[in-house]
Amino acid sequence: MNIKVKTALRVILIGTTVLPLIVVAIVAALQIFGFSKTMIGEEAATSGAALSAGVTNITQSYVDAARSLAGMDFVNSSIKNLNGVKSDLDNVAGVMKKSRNVLDIAVIDSEGRLIYSSKGSAGSTFFAYNDKWSPSKSAFVTKFYKNETTYGTNLFVAAAPLTGADNGYVALVVDVAELTATLQNSKFLDYGTLVVADADSVLNFNDAEISESSAISGLVDPDLSKMLASKTGDTGERLADGQYIGAYGNITGTEWVWIAMYPASQASNAVMLVFIIGMVIIVALILVCVFVTIIASQKVIDPMLKMLATMKEINSGNHTERISTMEMGKEFANMSDVFNEMMDQSMLSEELHRTVTEISDNMLFEWDFAKESMYVSDNFKNKIDLNVSGATLSNGKFLDSLMEEEEAEKYKRDISTLFKNKDDVGGEYKIKNKGVDMWVSMRAHCITDRLGEVLRVVGVLTDITSEKNATLKLAERASFDFLSQLYNRNTFEREFAAELERNVGKKVAALFIDVDDFKFINDRYSHAVGDEVIRFVADTIKSKTGETGFAGRFGGDEFVLCVSDPNLVENVEVLSMDIIDDLYAGYYSKSVDTTLNIKASIGIAIYPDHSTDGKALVGCADAAMYFVKKNGKANYHIYEPEDSKLEGNFMSSI
Repeated sequence: MNIKVKTALRVILIGTTVLPLIVVAIVAALQIFGFSKTMIGEEAATSGAALSAGVTNITQSYVDAARSLAGMDFVNSSIKNLNGVKSDLDNVAGVMKKSRNVLDIAVIDSEGRLIYSSKGSAGSTFFAYNDKWSPSKSAFVTKFYKNETTYGTNLFVAAAPLTGADNGYVALVVDVAELTATLQNSKFLDYGTLVVADADSVLNFNDAEISESSAISGLVDPDLSKMLASKTGDTGERLADGQYIGAYGNITGTEWVWIAMYPASQASNAVMLVFIIGMVIIVALILVCVFVTIIASQKVIDPMLKMLATMKEINSGNHTERISTMEMGKEFANMSDVFNEMMDQSMLSEELHRTVTEISDNMLFEWDFAKESMYVSDNFKNKIDLNVSGATLSNGKFLDSLMEEEEAEKYKRDISTLFKNKDDVGGEYKIKNKGVDMWVSMRAHCITDRLGEVLRVVGVLTDITSEKNATLKLAERASFDFLSQLYNRNTFEREFAAELERNVGKKVAALFIDVDDFKFINDRYSHAVGDEVIRFVADTIKSKTGETGFAGRFGGDEFVLCVSDPNLVENVEVLSMDIIDDLYAGYYSKSVDTTLNIKASIGIAIYPDHSTDGKALVGCADAAMYFVKKNGKANYHIYEPEDSKLEGNFMSSI
């Protein structure tokens, strides 16, 4: 054996053994340090979310206290008559100042004027500045005020709207001391601290009760403004790597964020010993692997070279070639025998596969990952007009190239699921084949190696166009009224509900149309003529639906029209009168040799003015139609709440 080849193979063997260990060492080093940061970040998210609950409870307790005061009659009375209730307010303020960190209780009217402050006239100095404190129209918590001169301390305000006065408020001025004490007790992993911040201030940073928000600028990523705008909820969002590792989240009901901060330098120190031990073990493994490889390579190289030469010959197309077991050790001889047997079985399996493919109606395809090639059966090529050259399963050059965008996305999701679960997947898809719509059913299966990596994907396509078209026709028939060819009641109600969802914020009209004296037409001219009338009314209504509207028959002589075109909705009365006029113009019936003038009563209901529920809106239109019936017929009427009180209509029965 050529010494250079042997040496090269020996180097390759050593390299393929040692290099992975070196890579493992490098990756392990990175992973150890990365893992420590990840672990600390996750712990910060969990701890921060849990510990911040204490802050949330504190702020919520003050908001609840403000709400309770806002609901008391004597507090609401202070807006118009402070003198009559001032003593009560003073008593409440005194109790709250003793039991909680409340500095002041204030009542503000709807114009922002301070009506009452337990601090007296001094309180007006704080509440007079609109740029410092501006009430909203619901309960809220303000930002932090650092060293507020009026109260001489750090504070925030919790406020709630009065229930008996327009836009008046009760405001509690609260010392941040309770929050700060809670935060100072909120430690995690020894060095981690929890801070709370708004746009201007931060509590408990470096053990200070309150600091300027600029104190943490550049220390955390994202910056404070992005945290405040992110609305991450209270479950925690990771900080990016920087001087501090950690997480952040919103304090519910406030414009504050909590930030769980852990010094990055401590993360590295915590895992240094683990890193050193790991590196020593890996270096020792490298030395052992080099020694073992050198000793064992001589007995491995010669048989391997013989086996590789034979495999190369087989791979070139000579499938009858087999490995010679002469001059091989027992182990390699056994391996060669197994390999030769596998090749015999493979040739038999391939022949069987080819035979089954030729006699089957199913169209087969196979994607080979190793060769990056797509195989399709002959009947696939004959039936589907598709060049699979350069195709993979979902690169826009296989079945997905014959699909509309929405169908292609569904197909790609199924293929993605196939690769993810490495199991069977199936689906039905519509393709455009030779200019004609074609439905196919696909079943695909992953063939994996012992490690679970996908080697091949084998699939079967079946032409189900006939069955699918038959199913679609049955579904279409089930959705329409046979006589009028309008939607039946169930289909109309379903489509009407969907139309209302698509037009949120816009107006949609429902017209309930009832043929007047339809029984008289049936009795006088026959039910066959009555059917003609139903078809005439349906055709007339369909001609008025516009591009986006649709109609349905609710049974007998009752019809409902959905109008979503803004112009038609705006002129719904004109539309109703046009329907009435066109029906009354009548049509000529050959069967009775006469022109029938059809009268109709129309009730109108508008979404969302009369209801936001589809069935209820149709009920309103029915009630409006019943009003017309009671007042002369052959007219239209827009629903009014009083219509629902008429006996006999749909609304009075529900």
